[in-house]
Amino acid sequence: MGLRRAVLARNGLCVQVGDRYAVMPEEAMKVLFLTRYSQRGGSSRYMVHQYLPAYAQAGMTCTVAPLFDDRYFDFGVLDRPTGIGEIARHSLYYARRVLLRLRALIDSHRYDLVVLEKELFPYVPYGFEEWLRRRGAKLVVLFDDATYAYYRQHPFPLVRLLCRGKIERIVRGATHVIVWNDHLAGYMRRLNPRVSVVNSGVDITRYPPKDYRAPRTTDRLVIGWIGTPNGFPYLRSLETVFAELAQQYPIELHVISSMAYSSAHVQVVNRTWSMQTEVQHLHDLDIGVMPLPNDEWTQGKSGVKAVQYLAVGVPAVCSPVGVARRLITHNVNGMLADHPTAWRCALTRLLDDPDLRERMGMAGRATVIQSYSTQSVAPRLVDILLQAGRSA
Repeated sequence: MGLRRAVLARNGLCVQVGDRYAVMPEEAMKVLFLTRYSQRGGSSRYMVHQYLPAYAQAGMTCTVAPLFDDRYFDFGVLDRPTGIGEIARHSLYYARRVLLRLRALIDSHRYDLVVLEKELFPYVPYGFEEWLRRRGAKLVVLFDDATYAYYRQHPFPLVRLLCRGKIERIVRGATHVIVWNDHLAGYMRRLNPRVSVVNSGVDITRYPPKDYRAPRTTDRLVIGWIGTPNGFPYLRSLETVFAELAQQYPIELHVISSMAYSSAHVQVVNRTWSMQTEVQHLHDLDIGVMPLPNDEWTQGKSGVKAVQYLAVGVPAVCSPVGVARRLITHNVNGMLADHPTAWRCALTRLLDDPDLRERMGMAGRATVIQSYSTQSVAPRLVDILLQAGRSA
């Protein structure tokens, strides 16, 4: 259900959110979004940027201040966490971005609500968030992954020491916490009762369905994966499965990412990710895959790549981890596979049956339209921010 209309009332702006009306003061609520990235960063794009039109329609005046802008994505180190060496090589850039974020914090008192993506500064101990809170900021914090687990499991002892308990302290001091996963909600509610769960969403108007009647561009069957290079180790877990399938079927693996993926077992076609070509590359897939190990970090992931496959009508095979358990109804809108034999069987069924691929793909798109589109998720997010902005 979308935002259907906005009408001016004598006591302020009256905005319909779902089946309710939220009465706003005559002056629009001013919201500062402190994101990690510009729109090129997946987490920021899917948690903030794509919802800005809905927030504006609801009468909010939105300012987005990313920690890292587009230039960050040209450094070529996105396959691993940024190290001291990279920071030193690009020291002027990082110094400038830190100063801009500090400036945004100083100006935060001008806003009715501050929305923070996870933390103010990665790898920096808790403190700036407390300063923001003590200045009286109403702080809504967004999490689409288990950042607390990342710090606990970090390979460098100094990072584990500096950031121990950081995320927990941020959550405790927040006015409200929004998470994209039930597993995250369970953890966060032990720290703060004001936690809301929303579904991962994609703008369904940007993701038209795959045309199954269109001529194929290749005589090979295409298995695809989309994501950042940080996820390549998960994809590599399917190498033995790909090797077996490649002996039986004319398959190729399409990898949509910012860096090239290589395989000794299957022919790989690398597609450089961009906002402009993303959907076309997804349309080229016959099957989308989302393999994940079952651990604390992956249980907190938002499952956006599976939502993207389903949005364009491509059937997905996923590990039954985190969001996938709720998103995928096995043998209806996709398949779940928890070990190599199950992966091989699921992919074989879909490779053998083009009609099954289409049926599952279209069922998946219907799931996204109903529950995992920005159009279905936006009203809930608007309602949460309006209530947080009005809270005492």
